[in-house]
Amino acid sequence: MKLKKINYFNAVIYIIYIISIGYFLLNKDYGNAALSTVAFIINLILRWVYSKNFILLDNSLYIVGSLFILFCLVFGSSFGLYDKINHYDDFLHFWSGFITVKIGFNIIKFVGINNFNSKLLIVILLFFFAMGFASVCEIVEYSLDTFFNMSTQKGGLTDTMHDMIDALIGSIIMIIYYMRKI
Repeated sequence: MKLKKINYFNAVIYIIYIISIGYFLLNKDYGNAALSTVAFIINLILRWVYSKNFILLDNSLYIVGSLFILFCLVFGSSFGLYDKINHYDDFLHFWSGFITVKIGFNIIKFVGINNFNSKLLIVILLFFFAMGFASVCEIVEYSLDTFFNMSTQKGGLTDTMHDMIDALIGSIIMIIYYMRKI
């Protein structure tokens, strides 16, 4: 039953990608067609990793990760929702806090830190994992702006700090969720 739901999910996602790529090609917007194609390929790779039963990539992380790629690269960048919707970028950085804590929690389970009596250790590991990932994302944005003359950090340092705070809030909420679950 779960496989059937995942297959329906994939079908919907793939249709959105194909329609998006077709739309950009018809409008001779080859840059956004290429970006949407790259996002589609990333999603196919994620699907392949998921199909190999990679222990760190469970159902919920696969679905959320696939949606995150779609919302960031296709809707955000290609269709310009970063510029058209106020706080769209904030929402995605907030969401990334959830995702990175989920990844961190799966890693903790995988490596066998199953002594959940030490909640403080789990909190520290999840927190630093999420914030480390958020800082890497900001370094990538800075690098894109510097080396490829893009404008991912339109607000400069203020944008960077808002993004980090958004990820911080999302990660704290997810950490609290996991601490209650343990």
